[in-house]
Amino acid sequence: MSPQSPAITLPGVTSTRSDLVEIARSRPYRRLLGTRLSSQLGDGFFQAGLASLVLFNAEQQATPLLVAGALSVTVLPFTVVGPFAGVLLDRWSRQRVLVGANPIRAVLATACAVGVLVAGSAVLDGGWLIAVYVLVLGALTVNRFLLAGLGASLPHTVAPELLVTANAVTPTAGTGVFAAGFAVGGLWRIAVGDGPVTDATLLGAAAAAWLVSAAVASRIPRDGLGPDEPTAASSAVAARAAIAGLREGAAHLWARPGPRNALAAMAAHRFAFGVLTIVSIVLVREYLTDDVAEAVRVITVVGAGAGVGALMAAVVTSPLVRILTTGTRSGLDVWLPACLVLAAVAVSVLTFGVTTWLLVVVGFVVAFGGQAVKICVDTWVQTGVDDAVRGRAFAFYDVAYNAAFVGAAAIAALVVPTDGNAPWLFAALAVWYLVAAGLYVLGRRR
Repeated sequence: MSPQSPAITLPGVTSTRSDLVEIARSRPYRRLLGTRLSSQLGDGFFQAGLASLVLFNAEQQATPLLVAGALSVTVLPFTVVGPFAGVLLDRWSRQRVLVGANPIRAVLATACAVGVLVAGSAVLDGGWLIAVYVLVLGALTVNRFLLAGLGASLPHTVAPELLVTANAVTPTAGTGVFAAGFAVGGLWRIAVGDGPVTDATLLGAAAAAWLVSAAVASRIPRDGLGPDEPTAASSAVAARAAIAGLREGAAHLWARPGPRNALAAMAAHRFAFGVLTIVSIVLVREYLTDDVAEAVRVITVVGAGAGVGALMAAVVTSPLVRILTTGTRSGLDVWLPACLVLAAVAVSVLTFGVTTWLLVVVGFVVAFGGQAVKICVDTWVQTGVDDAVRGRAFAFYDVAYNAAFVGAAAIAALVVPTDGNAPWLFAALAVWYLVAAGLYVLGRRR
């Protein structure tokens, strides 16, 4: 494949509806989608349980440092484990990874639920907090292999010309199901009240959903998801070569302008989204209301709005990319920066004041833009790299994606005020989005 990635064209497909029909006919795709949806439903339950334990505990103030720390715990394993996940996914059967990862997570979530019940109200103190966090880190670390495997497996389930639509449907549907699981968890907490039993129930529901995901993945043929030509080296050797593999994935992406510029734009969005997420949680807990139950309701509504925005991105991205694709110009190169500009406009509105419903609207728009950007980036990475290194390319993608969020958490912990109300910060995020859009356009023109 030449270093200069050609513009992505969409031959042989006349409408989004026909794309969806073609995708739906693929049994491997349906099973891969079922694996993702049940897994991410469990992720939503799991994150709702963690939020209940830490962010919405009535005994604890939601300071920027606490929120940033809690969110970093959920993201850091993705950054640290990413290089190993990519290297091993280019050697192991990806189907076996999908089958094996979820039962391990289910065991860890169950252990976490038992720990919460045994600890009772002491779960946020000392050793119990450390024990629960270790279990959470374990579950999230295993999840890194699962999500990387899902991304690297998708091109084996649909034709290349259907990848834009598949990328619109698959991760976006997963995000929507995740948001639904998180929202159901919030509603469950409102309905039954606070307490260890509530938290343990959510963690148990996550374990059950993950077991369903493993059962669905087991129906995919063992060699049906690649890699096409697995490296012959042993897993132990592969693990020791993880850093080298990460460099290979980075070099492969760097040599291809399309994926390279798209990945930079994704990292920029992820950083801004991370800061905005932390600010929003602090705003809800410390500025908009001082009632924990009301804060849960607000966050649930904001999360639901973001989920709807992500779903709308899936609906419109594929047809718009097709319409915007002309000759040698890829529609991805028009739609991606446009979505960054849209996010900039939405965030800038918060500089004039913050209300609950305004936060919901901004969450909807930013989630819409962010998910549309992710669809474009996923497509660039899947079509712009060779299958033999696709796992390593996605590993580097994941590292950049999650490292940007961890960096955002570190910055937010330092600059976000205790009540979250910072008009200057919203203005800075809007400028950040605009600069990211401008740099992407300049990079693609060169």
